[in-house]
Amino acid sequence: MTLLGTRPRGRRAHLALVSDTDTVSARHENISRFPINVISCWGPAGSPGKSTIASNLACEMALLGQRVLLVDLDTLSPALAIALGLVDTPAGLSACLRLAEQSRLTVDEYERLTVSIQLGRNELRFMPGLNSPSRWPEVTIERLEQLLDCIESEVDQVVFDLPQATQFRTNLNHPSAMNQPIDLGRDQLLVNLLRQSSKLVMVSGCDPVSAHRFLAAQEYLEESGSNLNPYTVINRFRTSALGSKAKAELEETYLTLAKIRIDAYIPDEPENIDRALLNGLPLALLKRSSPARQAISDLARQLLLDSASGDALAKLS
Repeated sequence: MTLLGTRPRGRRAHLALVSDTDTVSARHENISRFPINVISCWGPAGSPGKSTIASNLACEMALLGQRVLLVDLDTLSPALAIALGLVDTPAGLSACLRLAEQSRLTVDEYERLTVSIQLGRNELRFMPGLNSPSRWPEVTIERLEQLLDCIESEVDQVVFDLPQATQFRTNLNHPSAMNQPIDLGRDQLLVNLLRQSSKLVMVSGCDPVSAHRFLAAQEYLEESGSNLNPYTVINRFRTSALGSKAKAELEETYLTLAKIRIDAYIPDEPENIDRALLNGLPLALLKRSSPARQAISDLARQLLLDSASGDALAKLS
């Protein structure tokens, strides 16, 4: 008996809607105007762990021999520097955008304004985000294109940590939102970033509330007009919030309601994640045998394989 032929029972029956569903469309790519392959990490409200996934994905790609730039593009609440244990960081994004716009962003300036994170024999470069959410208008698609143009010869992969959306179009007329300021400009920047990313990793939590929020974010993605078919990641996967058949329930729900398949499950390892935050280290350097680290490593390899060709593909295979 297939999952879609099994009616959910119990107090969580509301999580899944059982009905016939069309075949999930094959993954297709956006035509990116960015000169470098850009992988964006995004998720709904509620801290599903997108920043953790973004930083560890970037580390894993660097360990696979890629020249990777991790950019904190969370214009609402940039926090990657804290997660990476960095206290005194350079100006990063704002300064690089300004110099790129003036055609003055050299390799030396790029290296001065970013942080080098050593991963054994490999290196990850990190670009800190804005020091205040009010400065988000400094970030535009045009300036980002100019920035990436300037460093194209220095970088193979760029990983963006994106902010959550501040408004959903379907909720704009809800009475509770009538008296709230609507930051449509910031959301339009997010939509443009989603449209122009080469690949999108959408991060969901592993409980009924997270599933509900994720489906709302998926609806927002569809409304944005992006033709990206995201890589769906269930972070902190465990059975305590959904029961022993948690994986089956999540797969059925997302397939039925959003016609998407789940690409990766990141096991819940609070002790290792907390130790990584305490020490400002990626999982790969803290505990290489960690199941969560292995799952993120597999996802990083898949993302690279899906965009590689020729000699690069042979090295990753």
